[in-house]
Amino acid sequence: MRLLASYVMQGRSQAVMAIGVLALLSLLFPPLTVLSSAAVALVTLRRGRLDGLLVMVLGAAACALLGLLVRVDVVSIAGFTMIIWLPIWILALLLRSSSSLAIATTVALLFGLLIILVYYVEFSDPVAEWRRILEPLLKSLNQGQALETEQQKLLLNVLSHWMTGLMAAGFFLQLMVSLLLARWWQSLLYYPGGFRSEFHQLRLPRALAILTVAVVGLLLMDMGIGSPMLDYLAMLLITAYLLQGLALAHGIRAQLGANPGWLYAMYILLFIVVPHMVITLAFVGLADAWLDMRSRIGKGEDSGGTNE
Repeated sequence: MRLLASYVMQGRSQAVMAIGVLALLSLLFPPLTVLSSAAVALVTLRRGRLDGLLVMVLGAAACALLGLLVRVDVVSIAGFTMIIWLPIWILALLLRSSSSLAIATTVALLFGLLIILVYYVEFSDPVAEWRRILEPLLKSLNQGQALETEQQKLLLNVLSHWMTGLMAAGFFLQLMVSLLLARWWQSLLYYPGGFRSEFHQLRLPRALAILTVAVVGLLLMDMGIGSPMLDYLAMLLITAYLLQGLALAHGIRAQLGANPGWLYAMYILLFIVVPHMVITLAFVGLADAWLDMRSRIGKGEDSGGTNE
């Protein structure tokens, strides 16, 4: 990772080559989108708005040129690169000017909300559109009759209902992972230890916590609103507080000087029992909006030190 970050920062041509190649490879292996976006964010964080914008535009032009050579739709490639790079460029600018991960995370949530709105503008009924897309796919995957007809219908209903929210939450997570990776690279190359303290203190605005409680409360009370939009918004907000929960866990471990082994265990569980761990960490992150656990632990340590 450090080698890639160092290469990106060697010069403009190296940065353009790195983000362009990674963006094209991400068409085959989507996770590489994170590295490509992180490289754009790193240049922006370190060198500023114009350098970040220039690298982004030149990278898009390079991708379009390569697409032309292999007879791929140039407009689609250029559009794809702008979709994955423009939001991260904006977030990097915000983080550079404010030095606040909380502000950047809040704006990233707006990009996630924008994804939801785009689906509603493009398709008046996103659930019906996803059902149309997923139905033939599920049928082709189920040629071996691994699922009964009723199970297949149930799976189709569940997936079609939640896909828009999953896309929005996934886009938000991609943006945040790219931004955090870029900030870590910047810290690694120029400010050792800076990212660690910044991430440990990530704490979203209380107004966002109040909104999250209100949205989740409406869903739990089942007041007959019945709008999938509310489900999607809840999913997006819960994903944001998942990040705060992770930051809180890292921060408390550092304050207590605890063995990092339990962090590894937390991440393993996060991959094994995804829904349960996501809800648990999001709840802890949400509770931190009122309890401010890191400050309480810090005060406890200070008083303990005084007594000694």
